[in-house]
Amino acid sequence: MFRDRVVSMEQTQEIGEKHIDLLAALATEALEGFALVEHGLEHEQDLYVLSLAHPVTGETRRVAFTRMVLSDADRIPAIVADASAPVRARIVDLIRGQAARARILVTIRELLTDAERAEADEIEGEWRKRHEAALEAKRAEEERRLRERQRLKQQEEARRQAQREREKRQRAAQGGGGAPGAAPHGEGGGRRRRRRGRGGQGRAGGEAAGGPRPPQQGPAPETQGPQAPRGPESPAPRPEGGGGGGRRRRRRGRGRGRGGSPAGGASPSA
Repeated sequence: MFRDRVVSMEQTQEIGEKHIDLLAALATEALEGFALVEHGLEHEQDLYVLSLAHPVTGETRRVAFTRMVLSDADRIPAIVADASAPVRARIVDLIRGQAARARILVTIRELLTDAERAEADEIEGEWRKRHEAALEAKRAEEERRLRERQRLKQQEEARRQAQREREKRQRAAQGGGGAPGAAPHGEGGGRRRRRRGRGGQGRAGGEAAGGPRPPQQGPAPETQGPQAPRGPESPAPRPEGGGGGGRRRRRRGRGRGRGGSPAGGASPSA
């Protein structure tokens, strides 16, 4: 687009410079008393502009020609070929009709004949119909895409809702009915506490009762059978069922030095 615009402006300037004498004659014929001061390309709008000034009043006018007016075969080229061509009078009248304006614009549409204007209107009408049909098709396509997006969004929402419902029913089934034969909540913890109580009787039984555990006594004399008399070297009988405390005392007695004797007993060599 930039390249096309540059080419267009170059063509406008080239054609304008080529026909500058004719353009100046047309402008001064329409604007009596004005003379050409300068001319050149107006880059912003791609127009070839003549600057005229009145030597007495000091007023200025700018007459701009479009590239189509300069290049169309029925406009400026037609005047170049025939100085008395009808289009010459139309251009002069168009400039004279805007004489009160500081900026005068000469476009090809303002120079159309009645037949050309009718043809131009028909062409423009066809173009408008095609343009409106394209816009309508574009709007219909956008509405279809919008409906499709809404439908997909609704389907996704329904799928997520169904997933949430399934998860909710599963949680309700697991938490409400439970598996048959399942232990109630907290039973496992109680069983573990009972196991710890059973395993810690030998060591912590006395402490749990509020004080040191008293040593266990053997069976009453009346329940025991006749016992053989002990010699002085026979160790005292250990009470039965002494529990963990008795076993610990035996370990300590056995573990003392080689020549030592149990607490409270006589040495074997005595």
